[in-house]
Amino acid sequence: MVPSAVRVALPRSSLRAPGTPDARCRRTRVCRPAVWVRAAPVVTSGAPPRPPVGAGGIVVTRRIRRYGGLAAAAVLLVAAGVASGTPTLLLAGVVPLAFVVHGALSTLDPLDDRVRIERELRPEAPLPGQPVEVTLTATNVGASALPDLRVRDGVPEELSVRAGASSVGAALRPGESATATYTLTANRGRYAFRPVRLRASTVTGTVVDETTREAAGADEFECRIDAADVPLRRQSTAFSGSLATDTGGVGVEFHATRDYRAGDPVNRINWRRYAKTGELSTVEYREQRAARVAVLIDAREPTHVAGAASLPTGATLCAYAATLATRVLRDDGHHVGVGALGVADPLTDRRPAWVPPDADAFATHAAAVCNAAATGTGESVTATAVRADGGGVDPDLRRLLAGLPAAAQVIHCTPALDDAAVSTVESIRAHGHETTVLSPSVTSDSVGGRVFALERAGRLDRMRGVGAAVVDWDREEELPVALARALRSGGRR
Repeated sequence: MVPSAVRVALPRSSLRAPGTPDARCRRTRVCRPAVWVRAAPVVTSGAPPRPPVGAGGIVVTRRIRRYGGLAAAAVLLVAAGVASGTPTLLLAGVVPLAFVVHGALSTLDPLDDRVRIERELRPEAPLPGQPVEVTLTATNVGASALPDLRVRDGVPEELSVRAGASSVGAALRPGESATATYTLTANRGRYAFRPVRLRASTVTGTVVDETTREAAGADEFECRIDAADVPLRRQSTAFSGSLATDTGGVGVEFHATRDYRAGDPVNRINWRRYAKTGELSTVEYREQRAARVAVLIDAREPTHVAGAASLPTGATLCAYAATLATRVLRDDGHHVGVGALGVADPLTDRRPAWVPPDADAFATHAAAVCNAAATGTGESVTATAVRADGGGVDPDLRRLLAGLPAAAQVIHCTPALDDAAVSTVESIRAHGHETTVLSPSVTSDSVGGRVFALERAGRLDRMRGVGAAVVDWDREEELPVALARALRSGGRR
């Protein structure tokens, strides 16, 4: 007959350093726990296979001698009562003795399949920098209560908890649940959760079961900058008409009035003015025409920094913003090209990376450029976009500007982390292009980060000084909101 559990002797040093007291017996003495390990039983030939005990982890049971001091007190009181013949001392010795006996006789059913662990993510496919809310639920599916259950989620090693707590403790009756909710913020990439740690103990705390288990539900997630993951159809309506011209004609936004001309539509005659002055005039509205837009990403080496290890870099946020802006503008019928400063075209190896509006397989080519800008890998990343000696525009930027139509508007995505970002905007404005700057903030809350934030604010003011419309995108603000502000403030021609 195969035993259901194997008793294994473990060295005490494997649990804690010699002489180190347990937290619950620091006031008494050094604990010497007895240890049992329930291992999966050996399956004999022809017997049905059984899953490992703990469903993914070994269950370690510890018996902690917590009441050594009470046992000594009980013995002393009873001995004193017998020696002196005092019944009061005998009765007083019964109280600590009851605790000692209760702790010695306490048992705990193995965790095994008594606890169901489920993990839920919202959203399941987050965008870089987007908060991810993780909900971990532990449910007692056994027939008896769990007096003390502690659960700690296995947060991905690369990430840290931004808000909430990844652990929870509770006493659970059969069918009851305990929930831990916390928030993560991740950079671009794929992240896997580690096994969940479970710890159950008796009421007295003298018997403890510990194990690890894989949670049901989401066990990993990926942060991507693919615009296909963004519900653009719901967002694009908020951005419609954001790039209008300054030419009067047919439209919905008032532009100007002019003298009446024969043949003007009746519904455009200013009847209110006619009633007051008796003069006929015609109302003109701002025409909505398909604009030519160049979306540029600042992917130079200085932009590949982040406010914290688990947060997206400035280049990643710029690539994410450019991806979404491109899809929104093209869906609205505008002619949009995508370029990146500081990175070579991953398909043609030309510098700078540029995808014209009429390029074949535009979506695939633009996605490749945005991904290259976000990762900044290889030798394609340069240190600056403008010559350090002030001798003019960098050749890459000059070639890019030379290929833009004179009436093209520019949406430049840059974290503005150095003066070269300002020089780039100055060069774009010097070529006569209306410019909108969407600048993600990647500064930290430290003292140095606040100083850096002041320098960045000064650079944004200098960009405004040359006529660029600047949108400061704080990481607490969702990108669609910041992008809507950028498109509403887009240059007019």
